[in-house]
Amino acid sequence: MYPHGCSVLGRVCKVKACCEERRLNHCGECREFPCEMLASMGVEAGFDPKPRLEQCRRWAGEGKE
Repeated sequence: MYPHGCSVLGRVCKVKACCEERRLNHCGECREFPCEMLASMGVEAGFDPKPRLEQCRRWAGEGKE
């Protein structure tokens, strides 16, 4: 069990741990959004970060209504 973030192949997810440390529901609530850590997450494995960033923007917009 990994209490400080989610487990990704046996490692702690630094993005989730960062949100938990800042007591945020998601990255879209952060004043530093989009940070380099989130924007580059998964890129080295071939994942496109754009859908994740757009989802965080949608979640952030929902909180302003």
